[in-house]
Amino acid sequence: MQVPWDRFRKAYEEYIRWQAFALWARVVVESEGSAPSWLKAILQKRCPGFAEEGARSEEPELLGLQLLPWVHNQVFGFAKEEGWLDALVFYGFRDIRSQGYWGYWEHCETEWRKRRPTPFPTFVRWRHSALNWKLQDDVRCAVVAKAVEKFIDFEVVVYWLRPLFRGARVQLPPHVALELKQESPSLLEFVSRETLAAYADKSRSWQRLFNWGKNHVLSHARRGGWIDSVLRQVRIHPLHVRMVDYAALCCKSGLENNALHYPALRQWQKDAEGYVRATRK
Repeated sequence: MQVPWDRFRKAYEEYIRWQAFALWARVVVESEGSAPSWLKAILQKRCPGFAEEGARSEEPELLGLQLLPWVHNQVFGFAKEEGWLDALVFYGFRDIRSQGYWGYWEHCETEWRKRRPTPFPTFVRWRHSALNWKLQDDVRCAVVAKAVEKFIDFEVVVYWLRPLFRGARVQLPPHVALELKQESPSLLEFVSRETLAAYADKSRSWQRLFNWGKNHVLSHARRGGWIDSVLRQVRIHPLHVRMVDYAALCCKSGLENNALHYPALRQWQKDAEGYVRATRK
């Protein structure tokens, strides 16, 4: 990551919303053959200059297709100049909400050709419907998105503990055990059992924490049969990628050897979110 998480996250969330807006505008334009006057008014307000460019086009039906590239250059031009627009697009397109938007757009494109809606849904209404669109596992994308956030919150704790499982003997510093007890007593109980178990491979013991999370944090998804959808999204979430990188850095630094000054959870999380990978010259 080339920018701190807080800055990337704000752009990331905004980019996903812009994707929804672009798809909504696109399906309206494709249904009408050109942008109706009410849509042009919205575009003039949200995308100054874009509607005028579309009006000069010899192919007005392509206006919807041209909106997202315009957003890349105009709304997120700062990310392009700083060299992280590609990362924003890469992760933004793969977010579960974006998948819901694209899936619902395909549905609307097909259905609106058969029967034009009267009136067309507002963007807010269309986006709400898209977030409630069911994916291949017959679960709403908004539900999966919420489960992803919940599991990533759990992952913060697990990656915080990662260096402590590298030593010959796993032992939680007292202040770490206390904080873990406040955060999740049941997880502390499980970790305590793990530290007493005779595992030759400590990394295997640490990986078992994820299995605990799948059974406890994602119990509803497991029962519903859509846990794989959640885990796929977790693996490609930009915050997950950042935590993996930062946890690896902590392990290389020998953080576990300084148990007395082992960072508190929130401090570790703050450091991980602020971590920027050094660029090679």
